[in-house]
Amino acid sequence: MDKLYFDNNATTRIADEVLDAMMPYLKEQYGNPSSIYSFGANNKEQIRKARQNVAKLLNAEEDEIIFTSGASESNTTAIMNAVRNNPNKKHIITTKVEHASIMEAMKYLEQKENYKVTYLSVDKQGRISLEELKQSITENTCLIAVMMANNEIGNIYPIKEIGKIAKENNILFHTDAVQAIGKVKIDVIDLQVNSLSFSGHKIHAPKGIGVLYIKKDTPFIPLIFGHQEKNRRGGTENVPYIIGLGKACELILNDEYQKNKKIKSLRDKLEKEIKQNIDDIIIYGDIESRVPNTISVGFKGVDAIQLMLMLEGQNIYVSTGSACNSEMAEPSYVLTACNADINNYSPIR
Repeated sequence: MDKLYFDNNATTRIADEVLDAMMPYLKEQYGNPSSIYSFGANNKEQIRKARQNVAKLLNAEEDEIIFTSGASESNTTAIMNAVRNNPNKKHIITTKVEHASIMEAMKYLEQKENYKVTYLSVDKQGRISLEELKQSITENTCLIAVMMANNEIGNIYPIKEIGKIAKENNILFHTDAVQAIGKVKIDVIDLQVNSLSFSGHKIHAPKGIGVLYIKKDTPFIPLIFGHQEKNRRGGTENVPYIIGLGKACELILNDEYQKNKKIKSLRDKLEKEIKQNIDDIIIYGDIESRVPNTISVGFKGVDAIQLMLMLEGQNIYVSTGSACNSEMAEPSYVLTACNADINNYSPIR
């Protein structure tokens, strides 16, 4: 039986077109793009074309795109940039349901750098309150960090509204768009974000490549120093992976989000069938505002790990939550923040 893989929020298969685009730069065109001679310098032009595709996907300018090793690096860079550019402001606002890379950075700043972090609460559907956000802002707030879409429950958050609030209060605003990229249309100008992150491996590009968008008028201090990426991110450019990411963005642009309509239809059909055939279930998250590919469902009296392993025995692959937390034998902090009854309704994503 062919495997049925339903965990694209964790990672995706590299698209054939992406791999084909990468292969020449893994085997033949391996020159360093910083070299003066053409064997290396020609690769710089291919990086420029990839950057162009990324910028177009975000409605950004090419010079606002920085290639990184992934979204965790991008998130950390954005957070530390806000901190280092505002040394006299020691307050950050985020949410209780952010990705682990954001949460761990906040924990470090609280414990080691004496920062005060406000974690916005969520309701049972995982929604945040813009009023709570407004009330949390102080004269010492240096950063607001809110994800665009949640990796466990799929909620889409009101980034445009948050961007407006941040701008009105002259506060830097970062959004982690890892689970939104390719699933919802993103316009960084309309959203008024100062920075945005995403990873290649969530959009059928390889692992180990990501993007940090930095708005051109945003003060910026690199996390990794070096002359590459116009002195904004040091290290020899990962040419084949950058080209692969650029190709993945091109595929999204060419598809014009049409695949998402089919994916949403299949997701909704699956959800309907589960509701009709299984008693005592809970659908987690905001069903009115979700990315099209995600469903998080709790089955009463069923252990999620056992169910996941049983499905694996049938070559069906699902998750119990965030892949980044799978090694930790702890309940999902996202569902805990939603006040979900995870003791009786164990979640499968």
